[in-house]
Amino acid sequence: MSSKKVFIVFRKEWLEVLRDKRTIFTTFLLPLILYPLLIIGFNAVMSRQTGVLEERGASVAIADSVLNPVSARIVASLQEIENFDFHPANDVVDYLYENKDIQGVVTIRDSLDADGLRLYHVSVKYDAANEQGQMVLDKVSWKLREVQKEIAEEHISARGINPKIMNIIEVHSIDTADSQKKMGMILGMFLPYIMIIMLLTGASIVAADLVAGEKERKTLETLLVAGIDRREIVIGKYLTIISLSMLNLIVNLFSMSISVKFMLGQTGMDMAGVGIPFKAILLLLATMLPLATFFAALLLSISTFSRNMKEARSYEQPIMMVSMIMAMISFLPAIELNGMLALIPVVNISLIFKAVMVNDYQISHLLITIGSTLVLDAIAIWASIKLFNSESVLFRSEDDSGGIKSIKKDRKNIFTPYNGIIYFSLALLALYYLGSRWQMQDMVSGLVKTQIILIALPVLVFVALLKQDKDKVLRLKMPRLKEIALVPFIAISASVIVTILAQLINHIFPFPEQYLENLSQLFDMDLSLWGSLAVVALAPGVCEELLFRGLMPRFFEKFGFMSNILISAFLFAAFHLDPFRFIPVFLLGMLLAYLTLRSGSVFNSMLSHTINNSLAILLVTFANNGFLKRVMVSDDSLHYWVVIPALVVLPLSLYLFHKVTADKNEEYELISQDL
Repeated sequence: MSSKKVFIVFRKEWLEVLRDKRTIFTTFLLPLILYPLLIIGFNAVMSRQTGVLEERGASVAIADSVLNPVSARIVASLQEIENFDFHPANDVVDYLYENKDIQGVVTIRDSLDADGLRLYHVSVKYDAANEQGQMVLDKVSWKLREVQKEIAEEHISARGINPKIMNIIEVHSIDTADSQKKMGMILGMFLPYIMIIMLLTGASIVAADLVAGEKERKTLETLLVAGIDRREIVIGKYLTIISLSMLNLIVNLFSMSISVKFMLGQTGMDMAGVGIPFKAILLLLATMLPLATFFAALLLSISTFSRNMKEARSYEQPIMMVSMIMAMISFLPAIELNGMLALIPVVNISLIFKAVMVNDYQISHLLITIGSTLVLDAIAIWASIKLFNSESVLFRSEDDSGGIKSIKKDRKNIFTPYNGIIYFSLALLALYYLGSRWQMQDMVSGLVKTQIILIALPVLVFVALLKQDKDKVLRLKMPRLKEIALVPFIAISASVIVTILAQLINHIFPFPEQYLENLSQLFDMDLSLWGSLAVVALAPGVCEELLFRGLMPRFFEKFGFMSNILISAFLFAAFHLDPFRFIPVFLLGMLLAYLTLRSGSVFNSMLSHTINNSLAILLVTFANNGFLKRVMVSDDSLHYWVVIPALVVLPLSLYLFHKVTADKNEEYELISQDL
């Protein structure tokens, strides 16, 4: 790959960007105008409206059922509130309140305690959903506290006691935070959210145009025959998106920090010498750069896959929505970055951004955040290059899109990545809304209904509607005895390894107690051992394999053997809705997909999946018995040394499995072509 040719593509794309006045305005000029208008203008409007609300005041009715000097004093004190109109309540007070002719009703009653002391009860009726009603409560409550203190001091003085006893403890607050840190706290709350959205928006401005736009303009073919390697084209376009999004980020950061500084200065805060430190700026850019590269690679993949800009924009919307939701974590109080959250994309950047702004971060979290994001970035750019090298993807027509028109022409066109994602999304929604509800009502029947009704049955109905051979589509072919004999060794050793991995993750990033309690419910069901094995091991082993190793790989066959394994494993892990066990389940999903796709038989992965789940039940049930007592640390944890024989058995058994299925090496491609 030639860096010179990459730069040629990069320069060509930037020249096209600079020719587009709309892009220049949106990327560089709009942020400089937008934030002063929004922040400074909004602050001015809010200040003015607060004054308008104070001047408007409120009309309040007073119902005094006591009618003694103390209650009269309370009424007189309330009448001192500026711009408030107090008048006695009458028979139509409820009608006036409902009709909003009055904004509050103050009721005064009294009672005697056991010592004969008269107590006064003042209730305030107001509308909390109305700004004027909230003002009524605030001002009346403040005035009542003031008159209460005066009356109490008079009673104490009358008994010859020093009234200062009411304030025997004086609390003085000493604020150690300087203006710099206060500004960082304010910026750290909402700035990460805005910066992440602006970063994604800045990248999406050009990403759709770089490939999908060139497809529309029919200029992509010219670039492809220009003697430049496709990897060089991808990297050149990739660098264009990164540079534009980072420049957009810097402009947004500059404009917003200046605007916020001005706004805080208007509040009376001493802002002399206050600003974002240069070190913090470098750290922020260091954390945002990996996210920019990830977004760039992701959006470039979408642009490459899309047939036109309209399709690219439609695919970008879900990414935008998910990113917005994940970035909002910076608004939530008491959430700090930890080792587990540092692995979650967008969330980690949002929280590390917030921590850097108040100068309260750990280098380890920073490195984990950057490292995990770079890993995702590498995967995304690899996918972009793979897509760009695929003629069927790069120049796909409407018939290749898997849309309704193409399916009507040929039912086999339903097996496309787009339709695969649609099917998976529908299954996930059914699991979330129906499956979780059934399991909350009754764990046992809920699990069974989820596996049969929501997972297995739709697969069988789907294949039947296609009028395809279900045995071929779902790979329902009996495996050889040699394969079956090796599967238990593979399953048990793999189960031990992923269990140890889960323990390590729990040790480094401890799981929440509530999560562990919910997980233990699977092993505390009122069932016999055989019943537990049937519900927790056999049912998922059969039903989930029909979906994730039978049907789902069909949608992604065009990506090749290894990519299909990775995609189906990712979907399998995501389907479990368990972020704490995502990595172990993903690795297990890769193994199960390999067993099926290598051998051409889903029964191998069914057996392996069933053995894996069965082993978990047996370990918990017989943890203190016989041989298991030696390998178990507690009821649900293995000794770490157990992983050593597992690491020997798994590669050896996989090698033998690979050997006995050697004559099926071409079967994956042949099946794909037959369908």
